[in-house]
Amino acid sequence: MKKIEEDISQLLIDSQNKSEFFFDKSSGYFYSKEKEIKKVNAIYDFFITESSSDLITSKQEKFYEEIKFPNYDGLETFGDLLDKSSKTNHLASILDKNISYNSKALEVGCGTGQLSLFLRRYNRLICGVDLSIPSLKLAEDFRIRNSIDNVFFSKMNIFNLQFKKGVFDYVISNGVLHHTYNTEKAFCEILKPLKRDGYVIVGLYHKFGRIYTNVRQKLIKVFGEKLKFLDKRTIDKNISEEKRYAWLKDQYKNPHETSHTLKEVKSWFKKYNIEYITSIPFEEINLETNIFTSKNSNKQNSFFKELALMFSSSQIKEGGFFVIIGKKLV
Repeated sequence: MKKIEEDISQLLIDSQNKSEFFFDKSSGYFYSKEKEIKKVNAIYDFFITESSSDLITSKQEKFYEEIKFPNYDGLETFGDLLDKSSKTNHLASILDKNISYNSKALEVGCGTGQLSLFLRRYNRLICGVDLSIPSLKLAEDFRIRNSIDNVFFSKMNIFNLQFKKGVFDYVISNGVLHHTYNTEKAFCEILKPLKRDGYVIVGLYHKFGRIYTNVRQKLIKVFGEKLKFLDKRTIDKNISEEKRYAWLKDQYKNPHETSHTLKEVKSWFKKYNIEYITSIPFEEINLETNIFTSKNSNKQNSFFKELALMFSSSQIKEGGFFVIIGKKLV
């Protein structure tokens, strides 16, 4: 039986030495001209430190070694994950509906891998990369436990992805780029493995939608976690204690975050030859929507929709978040 590692080796490149990787079945290692990539805690470690000055990446790596987000909360089977994601993760369901059969998708910053695993249906090949070995280990354990053979998890640096240019039909990075030291540069990097005419899906904190969370962050920093009741999710007894703790840490104790506007990210799209298609929640999106068909949005209305995030109860609850989708032109 052909192993997924053999398919993945066709997508990889040793960026430092400009040589291809090969997979050796007998040893279970990936080899390039200069390197041998082994597993660390069952995860292939392709991580390359970009520079010694990149302290934010190091801090985030350490942070997510402790906070594995999201956790699996009793999810044992793929059916459990499918049921949970279908009910609670609107974006996951929309992506699953729209991403083509037999396609290749890369999730950058996959965390514990739940979205990557959810999208594994319809003969897709899914790669999930992250900087946290403990998070990836949860994903890999679930993959093995459920005999999923078309999802591959590995440790990589978002600023030094070890993939060839133009090999994925879709690149997804949801809630990740705003935790890097340079959000725009991270966006530019994740475009490199994307094919021409491929689609990029990016989720970011919104400058207006994040205002209430930013206020709570300052209050909790000054007065401590006794004010955590200001965020109802941290005291919701219907959520496990582990998940409440992870939410509190991720939203209020994260080492670094930035927030952005739709106008700003659209300027990145223009700069890097990405055609803007749609954005959530600024466009009307449901399970019947083709999210990869261009929408003609009114610029003035878009601004007022962004401003309205300050008063959106769902945005206040979810921490102020938006998703933007585009198509790579060159």
